[in-house]
Amino acid sequence: MVSVDIKDEKCTEKLECKLKSLLKDKKIVVLCIGSDKVVGDSLGPSVGTMLLDGLNSDVIVYGTLQTNVNAKNLLLVKEMIKVLHPDRTLLCIDAALGVASEVGTIQIYNHGLYPGSATNKNLPCVGDLSIVGVVNQKMCAFELSMLYTAKFNLINEMAQTICNTILSCVNQK
Repeated sequence: MVSVDIKDEKCTEKLECKLKSLLKDKKIVVLCIGSDKVVGDSLGPSVGTMLLDGLNSDVIVYGTLQTNVNAKNLLLVKEMIKVLHPDRTLLCIDAALGVASEVGTIQIYNHGLYPGSATNKNLPCVGDLSIVGVVNQKMCAFELSMLYTAKFNLINEMAQTICNTILSCVNQK
């Protein structure tokens, strides 16, 4: 796992290094999880929309601001990806809540993620690799309120950084 603060001047460079080492020459599907209805949950769909504008490779993207992948349709989309793209690595993007010192960090993991855990959703693990942006502090049992109070500027900056990282890794092949 690597965790890099968005304010680190070498943030994208550090993230690219880690992601390249995990992707190697794998063909990927990017699953961007979240909803455009809540600012703090819009990180994934924002990345998906940005990726579609910048890709010049054969990467497949699910989840955009126009077509959200969220708790309501995640299981269906997960099964669809498994059937349509069985030989591809699934890279999942999602927002998360964390401790105060983690807010503003982007984390890359060599495993999937559990979407909706911040709002106590009971969803299965999704993906082979994951990128998580910690958008706000986890404070109480009613975590949804923390997604509503996340800062749009932080979400946008994180989405752009994640997008640039992925584009750098996949467009160089």
